[in-house]
Amino acid sequence: MTRTVPTTSLRYADVAVTYTADQFQGIYRGKQYHEPDFAEVLQRAKEHGCEKIMLTTMTLPGAHENLKVAKEFPDMCTMTLGVHPYHAGEIYAENNGSEYLQNLRQLGETLRALNPSPLVAFGEIGLDYEYLDRADKAIQQRAFRDQLDMAVEMQLPLFLHVRESCADFISIIRPYLSKLPRGGLVHSFAGSKEEMLHLVELGFDISVNGVCFRSEEQLEMVRHIPLDKLQLETDAPWCEIQNNDQKIAPYLTNAKPLPPSRKHNKFIMGQMVKTRNESCTIERVALVVAGLKGISLEEVSRAAWNNSVRMFGLGVQSQ
Repeated sequence: MTRTVPTTSLRYADVAVTYTADQFQGIYRGKQYHEPDFAEVLQRAKEHGCEKIMLTTMTLPGAHENLKVAKEFPDMCTMTLGVHPYHAGEIYAENNGSEYLQNLRQLGETLRALNPSPLVAFGEIGLDYEYLDRADKAIQQRAFRDQLDMAVEMQLPLFLHVRESCADFISIIRPYLSKLPRGGLVHSFAGSKEEMLHLVELGFDISVNGVCFRSEEQLEMVRHIPLDKLQLETDAPWCEIQNNDQKIAPYLTNAKPLPPSRKHNKFIMGQMVKTRNESCTIERVALVVAGLKGISLEEVSRAAWNNSVRMFGLGVQSQ
């Protein structure tokens, strides 16, 4: 790959990308359609001004996969460490969770000892009450508390998940806040304006992506995110912006064109895959936020970049 010149002068950090998702391995609905192409995904991101990507960890095995990528692309990729609420039950499948949690702790200590360390956040942890078939409330809450205990030991900023569970989330995390001075990011937040403001009052940053623009209530929430608490993400390969959504289409009229894309069964290396989200679309997230807030794209880009660097480091100086 020789394409290196970005098509934008603005700087973006995509603080949520799930490399371990099947789509980045070329797998769709359980079937392999093409070879993994994450290096090309990163190249397209770079060409569209996305300089830094934080790889979301959802399980302990996934952490090892993310570590491989972070080592291969150290100038661009960092990672989180934690167990997503969907996978909370996996922690306690054997030995009442003691072995899984100990292995998680040991990996965290090993990664923190590296210089520079690819580990910049603890998560993705939290609660998700929309999909309780994956893990019930009790097991999610147990996993959340056990991992918050570990987060206090590691003293990393948190990478947090809150879906249809804000009251319980706040009740559980509030007693820990004084012991977690580096704060945290509530990512992919799609709740109400009132919930968002409550989370901000507790000191959290909020990051948004395409799924946060689906309803009028969500758009109102995004409008009111304080600029000094805003971060940007794609949550790729999911949560893409619906370009034909008339609620946000006016904000995308000046969006730079994206690279060519094809269906996954007609894959060509170097092209995007239709319906698979990528970090190269992050400017479109920023455009919608700017439009909703009535401010410039530059203001949104600069604030989000600085906020991400402030919280996670990312190995760069803020503007």
